[in-house]
Amino acid sequence: MLATVLALAAPTHAHAQRTATTLRRGAPGAPRGPLTDVTVSLGGTRYTAQVDADCHVDPRATAGGPRAYFVMMYPWFGQRPAPDQPQWHVNLEIRRGAASEASNEFVFAFGDGARAATIQTVSGSQRMGSGTVRVTRHGDGARFDVAGRSHEGEEIHATIDCSAFQKSEGAGG
Repeated sequence: MLATVLALAAPTHAHAQRTATTLRRGAPGAPRGPLTDVTVSLGGTRYTAQVDADCHVDPRATAGGPRAYFVMMYPWFGQRPAPDQPQWHVNLEIRRGAASEASNEFVFAFGDGARAATIQTVSGSQRMGSGTVRVTRHGDGARFDVAGRSHEGEEIHATIDCSAFQKSEGAGG
């Protein structure tokens, strides 16, 4: 009887395979790729790494609307970086422009646990720091160059190269 209960309670090989393939990208244990090159200079400190970031374009974003068109987030929303990955976070959201894909309205945030930096130039929101962002499309991805001064008063230069955009995942996967 006990052997039958244990056999029924143990996951089957098919169940284990199904679970492994349904892991959401960015979740612990999920497959990585494509990787994103990130370099951030904050004050006199430079951070650089290849990370498994969420890079996507939101086709529902409209010019002047509240949604960001270009989004880059490391680590993925709701995740903690894996122990073998950088233990800092970086986020870039760029609103859609009226005449082009990108506008001059964006939010850039970076933190390493001890220091943080924010630039926010979105109209209708509290301005934080100042800066510019340049978007250069290539293949299936884009390069983002951020330059400015953070809300905290430090000089920021960041280059984020998303080798490819992933499909946007809404809440619930």
